[in-house]
Formats: sequence, C-alpha cells, structure tokens
Amino acid sequence: MKQYKLILFLLLCAAGMAGCKKYDVSPSLADPAYIRVFNNLSNTVDVLHNTQAAPFLTFLVDPKTDAAGLPEDAAVVGDYLTTRQLFSLSYPINEGNSSVGNGTIGGQLNQPEPPVLYPQNYEYPGNAHVLTATAINGFDLSAWAQITSGKHRIMFVVRPQNSTPFKGLSTAQRSNILVDTTVTLEKGEVYTLEVVSRDLDKSKYGLYIRKEQFIHQAFEANKIYTGFVNLSGKTPVDTKYGSDFFFPDKVKINCTYSIPNDPATGTGSNHYFNPLQGYDNVYYTTLTTKMDTEMPYLALPLLPESAFFYQGIIRRYGNFAKFDTGNMPFVQFTMVDADKPVIGGDGVDNPTDFTLTSSQDPAIYNNYNANTTSISKYTPNLNLVVNTGSNYHVYSTLNIMEMVYDRVYLMQIQRDFDTVPQN
Repeated sequence: MKQYKLILFLLLCAAGMAGCKKYDVSPSLADPAYIRVFNNLSNTVDVLHNTQAAPFLTFLVDPKTDAAGLPEDAAVVGDYLTTRQLFSLSYPINEGNSSVGNGTIGGQLNQPEPPVLYPQNYEYPGNAHVLTATAINGFDLSAWAQITSGKHRIMFVVRPQNSTPFKGLSTAQRSNILVDTTVTLEKGEVYTLEVVSRDLDKSKYGLYIRKEQFIHQAFEANKIYTGFVNLSGKTPVDTKYGSDFFFPDKVKINCTYSIPNDPATGTGSNHYFNPLQGYDNVYYTTLTTKMDTEMPYLALPLLPESAFFYQGIIRRYGNFAKFDTGNMPFVQFTMVDADKPVIGGDGVDNPTDFTLTSSQDPAIYNNYNANTTSISKYTPNLNLVVNTGSNYHVYSTLNIMEMVYDRVYLMQIQRDFDTVPQN
C-alpha cells in the first residue's frame, strides 16, 4: 500500500511538472557541434539602410530558398540580431528576459534613450529555447547552441528594424544578403561565429569563425587568463565613421595588476593603488595579424579573498558616474602601435595608445551606451565575485578580448561552479 501511494505521488508530481512546462524540449542531437553567433557591426552596412542606427541582421543555417533563390526560411533562424553588447558571459546573460526593448542608459550622465519597441537579440542563441552545450573542460558553455556536425550553409541577411519576423518580410527585404558561405563543423567542437567588416570604406563584410581551443587546454584554477584578438578590418579613411582612433595593424600589449593602497587612500574620496609585484606594466604580447583564430593567454594570479575586503566589507567595483575604478583589485592593459613605438622621455603619448581598464561592475556594465568613448575604455572586473547568500567567493575566469576598430568586446568564460575556490 505504501509503495502504491509513493508511485501515485510520483505520477502526480510528474503530471504537475508536465502541466507547468514552458516549451517542448527538443530531441538530443547525435554528435553535435556547438555554435555562438555575434553581430560585430556597429555601422550602417549600405546606402539602402542609411536611416538605421546600426545594422540589423537575420542569421540563417541551411536556408530554404524560393524560386528566385532568395531565403524564406531555414533549419535555424536567429532573427533580430542587433550589434552585440560590450560584455558577454559564457551562459545566456539575457536568458528569461523579453527580447523586446533594451533599457539602455544613454551614457555616463545616465540620459535615457527612447525605448526600443521591436525585438532585438544581442547574440544567437541568446534567450532562444534550444539545446545548449554542457560544461566542457570545467567551463560553463551554455551560451553555445547545439547544432548537427558536418557541412552547413550560413547566411546573414540585413533586415528592417521592426517586429516583423523574417519569414514575414517582403521579397525585397529578404534579398539584402550580407554574407553567404559554407562551413564545416566538427563534432564536439565549440565555435564562435562573428559577422565582421573586412573594409568599411568598400563595404566588404564576411564571417569570422573561431574554433575555440580553450576546451582542449589545461588551465590552473588559481589563475585568471586573458587573451586578445584583433578583429578590426582595414583601417577606414572616410571620416564618416566618426572616430579619431582605430586599432592599428600591429598592437603591442602591456599589463598592470593594481591592488589597493589603503594607507595612502585614508578617508579621502580618491583611491590609490600599487602594482602587484611582478605585474607592473609587464609585456604580454604583440598582435601582428588580424582575424587570428588562435591566441595565447596571459596568466594572472587569483588573489586571496582577503584582498577583496576592507575592514570586513566587500570592496567596490568602479563607477562610470564618478569616473573611478572603485577600490577592488583590477587589471589594466595598455595597447600601442607596435610599428610606432613611443620614444621615451618626451612625455608625449602616442596618438594610437589605448588604455583598457578592467574594473567595472559586471551586473550593470551593459546598461551603458557602448558608443560612449569613456565606456569603451573599460571592461568589467576580471575577478568574478559571487555572493552565495552568506559568503562572498572570488572565482577565476578565462577572458577573450576582441578588438573591433575602436572598441573591445569582452567574452568572459566562467568555470562550472562545482567547488569553492581555495584562495
């Protein structure tokens, strides 16, 4: 009798859970590969769309075409693909959020922008209900979608900024094909696909695809890792792109790890820092080519958790509104044109110098306008501080810095949280 009641109870629970499910679960794929897709374009892509604030794309895998050869559907449709956010995590950062509206803050003065009334997705799969990757090599990779391995036709179409789904667009609107190529995806491999500009002045665009090697590499749990790749196209000469800075062809990168100097700070509002011993403007690497698919990773130590507290209180992240770096340990990268080294002693900065400060609060970083110059010179802190409810813990991360013309996109790969870090 007890066994019968237990079975009945389990059946009722199962029925209840089935009645509450939000969507059907897709069947598992045999021998899948994994993909993640970004739109790196932040400039208008052609004269037919010069009223758009930014390019707006539809991503298609194995498109189905009409009699004229134009796409009308696909095996995978990633619609409403807007320019990516400056910061992305290895799990769906916008999961559970509506794709309608963006809530963007206008800049460092918090001037609100008009609301966006049409759907937009910052990446694929984003918040799409698809099967995703499990933890691989100890990293949470649920921001990558499963896809059948093998050969696929990949297409990106420029679409209007409205709420009409791709299949409902007119023939003329579906004809603006930006990228059309074929790729082969190996089973078990992790790929990041990005629409890039090859030459803005000549309106040449393409697909950058990187088979992520970090799933095959060994990383120490007590180290923070950072790699850089230059995904800028040819440096534009046309002034219509509105920037006096673009990353050069060859970039030399140095690194400083700053830790708070509390005695010097005292009770003042300005915070003082000292470089961590051995990490004071140290040479990291020189990027000699663009669109590389492999990168070396700089290893930095994971500091003891006590370094993130002051008098028992968790330290602060940086704050754009006050133009400060907070009082938490942070990393800073200096990037200069390797073909135009600074001749020391004159105190004059090279006009191609770019300083990237990784100090900001990851929870609110994407609330700010990516086109604001001051914002583009910061990233979230590379130390991942997690509040477990009763305690804070600091985890190491793996970070991919993608340099695109005048800005840097940070993709932060987080570890699968199976154990508490021993720092």
